[in-house]
Amino acid sequence: MIETIIALLDQIKFPHGYVVEWPDGSIYRYATGQPVFKLKIKTLRAMRDILRDPSVGFGEAYMAEEIEVEGDLEQVMHLGFLARSSGLKPGLMQMAKFAWGYFSRRNTMEGSRKNIAAHYDLGNDFYSLWLDREAKQYTCAYFESPRDSIEKAQIAKLDLVCRKLRLQPGETVVEAGCGWGGFALHAVRKYGVKVRAFNISREQIAYARERADRLGIAQDRLEYVHDDYRVIGRERRQYDKFASIGMFEHVGKENYSGLYDIIAHAVKPRGLAMVHTIGRISPAPLDAWLEKYIFPGAYIPSLAEMVAPAEKKNRPLHVVDVENLRYHYALTLDHWSSRLEEHADAIRAQYGEAFLRMFRMYLRASAAGFRFGGILLFQMLLSNGYDDEAPMTRQHMLSASAQKAPPRIAGQSNNGGSATRRKAATRRATLRR
Repeated sequence: MIETIIALLDQIKFPHGYVVEWPDGSIYRYATGQPVFKLKIKTLRAMRDILRDPSVGFGEAYMAEEIEVEGDLEQVMHLGFLARSSGLKPGLMQMAKFAWGYFSRRNTMEGSRKNIAAHYDLGNDFYSLWLDREAKQYTCAYFESPRDSIEKAQIAKLDLVCRKLRLQPGETVVEAGCGWGGFALHAVRKYGVKVRAFNISREQIAYARERADRLGIAQDRLEYVHDDYRVIGRERRQYDKFASIGMFEHVGKENYSGLYDIIAHAVKPRGLAMVHTIGRISPAPLDAWLEKYIFPGAYIPSLAEMVAPAEKKNRPLHVVDVENLRYHYALTLDHWSSRLEEHADAIRAQYGEAFLRMFRMYLRASAAGFRFGGILLFQMLLSNGYDDEAPMTRQHMLSASAQKAPPRIAGQSNNGGSATRRKAATRRATLRR
């Protein structure tokens, strides 16, 4: 088995040096220089499981402490992506098991409740340890600078969504999948709108309601509804705007068209809808370990898979704007991982070592996915019909500081005092990759 894995590793062009220690104590070294990680495979069973089912096999062996990682776990995940593209894939039996498991967790009304409860009802105290402390957002933040705190970046993300939706005081907004209620609360308090926010997570909706009550916000301004988003389509209500931030991944590919029907029904003519979701560069199943242990029933769409169901001839939804915030999510996950490790002892004491390792690997594997694995973050803005009063440019979507940036003077030299501007431009370009 060792020879089989070494033969595969030798084929992979990895940008860093690393070390693998096999169960018999022998060592494999790749490249020269300081290794970014040392991977210790402690049992023959772990090796067999990796060869039979790379994702689930590695993940379960790591959770069971049959694999240890010294150094950069994200780079281990990076190597895993390259190994898969080089031919390390699950066998037919494992693929059949994954397909059956995914089918059994389809997002029916009842299935969605079970799937969401499995991850989001782990306890508000647990998520409070490592999410931002201001808005409690479990979705991609928006970094105007890579040095921003996660609190600042999450508020910036909420403002970005509100600006894209062009929220105005007195407007009505319906939100599908509200998490811990951060967007709805922000929109009501800062933009003066009225929001009805739907969520099927018992823990999250309880937290959101308690916080709104504590802040003295009346229910006629902000209502958190403990129910499935599909109920929105059954009601005879219309709203000025629609928002969905981080729920599309849990809708299920078979339900995309139904969600767009709901948007077309619930949003007034010329109203706007925001769909903020993790995406990928081309269609593919969700990683098997991630689907089994973290997000049962989830699916990550390509942009084509998102847009095609919206293009019904009898449905007047127009794609107004699409932005890819891929690198912003990598930075978000860096912050979450750092805070998870700050509280590792407390999490270990309450939930156990395997649970801590599961979340550690999930966060670092996700960061690797955004940096190296073709995973993206889409914000897609839709208009319900023709909106001829829309701004002519995207300037209104920019932050207040960006809107006020002085224009460059024609013919201005690139020499002298322009070094700082070039560095700033480079940082902005990096963030918008």
